[in-house]
Amino acid sequence: MDPLMLLFLLIAGLTGADSESRRRQVSVLSGGSVTIPCFYGDRYKRHVKYWCKKNDRDACTPIVHSNSPQEGKVSIRDDPDQRVFTVTINNLTTGDSGYFRCGVKISGGSDDGDQVVLSVTDGVSTVKWMRVQRRGSVTIPCFYSDRYKTHVKYWCRGNNRDSCTPIVHSDSPQESKVSIRDDPDQRVFTLTINNFTHGDSGYYWCCVEISGASDPGDWVSLSVTDGSSRLSVDKQEVTGVEGDSVSVQCHYGYSVNKKLWCKIGGTCVSERSGSWDLDGRPVLIRDDTGNRVFIVTMRGLERKDTGWYWCDAGGLQIPVHITVKLITITECK
Repeated sequence: MDPLMLLFLLIAGLTGADSESRRRQVSVLSGGSVTIPCFYGDRYKRHVKYWCKKNDRDACTPIVHSNSPQEGKVSIRDDPDQRVFTVTINNLTTGDSGYFRCGVKISGGSDDGDQVVLSVTDGVSTVKWMRVQRRGSVTIPCFYSDRYKTHVKYWCRGNNRDSCTPIVHSDSPQESKVSIRDDPDQRVFTLTINNFTHGDSGYYWCCVEISGASDPGDWVSLSVTDGSSRLSVDKQEVTGVEGDSVSVQCHYGYSVNKKLWCKIGGTCVSERSGSWDLDGRPVLIRDDTGNRVFIVTMRGLERKDTGWYWCDAGGLQIPVHITVKLITITECK
């Protein structure tokens, strides 16, 4: 999977004793792929799982079932040991946007499941919900399609993309407490915002400037709080050495049932699994509920592990960039 045909998602979790019920959102660039994990309780381990699309009358048309796991560009894989099934959709187009459901088939009763809102954008994608601490700072990555590498990027504020107020542009990268940096090779531009105030709460847009056409963009909601940010990391920039390991501490401010570590353009792993594989990299997640922090350790690092990841807890996300450096050996003379 191309890491820049990315997903930013709030993971779907089936209702039940050990999961949360809510509408989840997935934002992904067109042309790419997305893998959505759907977690479920122990009592559903032997049940058939499915993925369906809702229509205007709230009916849900099944697309793929775990007992018939491939349908066109959509596939499903169930892992009862980890109590999760994953739905993978390839070659995404804007027409794939809509309301979907991760479901569990229940004989003689109402099927259980949660709603997923899939939004396939045509050019830009970013995180969705962030809560930040007053006077704090944050860096937000905005990914874009290859065709926009030479275009001017900008950050604006407002409820609507077409009428939002520009704050900073990549051809004039600093404006007061907001700065922007474009990395065309990685097809990502980053916004760094310092010294938050309550007046900074609101909807913002990552946008690309298009001459003579509507600018493509994607939104993020920022909420500024006096107390805990409810989800934070010690550092958003983490450096490791090839062959070694790195750890990231994700602090959450209240009790949540699921904590996730995700790689942009890849998949997510949950603290429920303890030790898991994330796109070929061994990952250990340890949840310290007493101190409300889950610690992610990635082992056996390779240069290809360099990139953006994020912590997810309670529907909030915080991005983390990991840089893997080569081991440097200096010979003694």
